[in-house]
Amino acid sequence: MKKVFLILFFSLSLFADSFEVRDFKANIYSKKSELVKIQLAAVFEGRDLKINQDRILDALNIVIGSFFFEDLMTSKGKEEFKNLLIKYLDKKYGVEIDEILIIKLMQADNITIKNLIKEMKKEGCCKK
Repeated sequence: MKKVFLILFFSLSLFADSFEVRDFKANIYSKKSELVKIQLAAVFEGRDLKINQDRILDALNIVIGSFFFEDLMTSKGKEEFKNLLIKYLDKKYGVEIDEILIIKLMQADNITIKNLIKEMKKEGCCKK
């Protein structure tokens, strides 16, 4: 019986596919009502992912935008994000995802004139 199960398991895994998102960037809101630029790298495992890459990226943009930055940076938030993304892809597009592996999820460099001035003021420069 074990042999039958192992053969079945390995034959099903032959149909599995993976899709890697290496440098996904998006703006999401923080709880302070400020936009925060984030950077994500992830691996999606499932079936027929090569032909559904655009759908995966679309769903990723939609679902990630529904999270606050502070919530997304917690372990619980990351798990909720992965579960919601899997459900959204299945319901909206019929794309079956078995697993999402988050390789990197962090705040991207957010260098703007406004942020630069704010950081300089924190350091004591430009006092009025």
